[in-house]
Amino acid sequence: MNFTGKQKALLRKLANDKPIMFQIGLQGLTETVISSIKENLKKHEVGRVAVLKSCPTDINDLIIELGEKDIIVVYKIGRVLLLYKENPELKDRIKL
Repeated sequence: MNFTGKQKALLRKLANDKPIMFQIGLQGLTETVISSIKENLKKHEVGRVAVLKSCPTDINDLIIELGEKDIIVVYKIGRVLLLYKENPELKDRIKL
C-alpha cells in the first residue's frame, strides 16, 4: 500500500505521541514478538518499533518479513520503524 505524504505525516504524528512499543534485539523477530506487535496494532493501528544494534537480522530483511505478516512499514528513520495495520472493527479508527 502506497501512502501519500499527508497520510504518512498523519501516521507519524499519531505514532510520535506514543512511546516505542517494542524493541527487537538479540533474539531477532520471533513469533512471540510478531504476535505481540499484531495485538498492539489491533488496538492502536499504528506504532513504532526500535531495532537494536544487537539484532542479528538486517533491518531491511525485517521490513520484508513484517510485510509478509500483513504489517505495513510506513517508514524507517535510523533504526526505528513506523508500523501500521488497519483494523476496521475499531471505534476510533484512523481515517486516511
